[in-house]
Amino acid sequence: MVEKDSFAKKYSVMIFACVLALALAGFMAYNVDNQKKSFDKVVSDALKTSEGYDQAFIDMVNRLEDELAERASFGYAGRKDPMTGTVRQVAAAPVRRTPPNRIRSAKDEPGAAKEVKQAAVIDPVRLTAIIFDNTRNTFTAVVMDGERSYSVDVGDRVAGRRITRIAAQEITMESDTERFTYHILGNNTRVHK
Repeated sequence: MVEKDSFAKKYSVMIFACVLALALAGFMAYNVDNQKKSFDKVVSDALKTSEGYDQAFIDMVNRLEDELAERASFGYAGRKDPMTGTVRQVAAAPVRRTPPNRIRSAKDEPGAAKEVKQAAVIDPVRLTAIIFDNTRNTFTAVVMDGERSYSVDVGDRVAGRRITRIAAQEITMESDTERFTYHILGNNTRVHK
């Protein structure tokens, strides 16, 4: 009997530590499993609610891409802008104007009548759009010089001409000898100073 008591006293601390370690291991396994289930539930709930949001966002981006593609083709005649709610107009396609051919009569020049063609005067500058900046309360124009497109403000220079005025429907540019007015609908004028 003495031996059993001495064995129990000798290893009681180790037995208690082993039982305590097993209890802690069981508690830790339960806690980790519970946290994993809770995390999986949060993720599945988030996916359920965000799938509809993601699809709505994708649909909105697709609609905006279609709208921008329509505007880029210049078939957009102007209507309420879905992004800002303001009414927009797009510049009309440029009309190339060529002066009429002149035929000189035999009275003007001796000999056979000759047809003299004047070179077509084509302005390389075109007004593409006028944009109103709500934060600065100013207009910015998008102007093309040949194949290059520029976003310009009053005071900027394009093709040797200085922008003197930008309004809601037109812009005015001036060179040393001429004043150019470009209207959003394509009614352009050129006046010698």
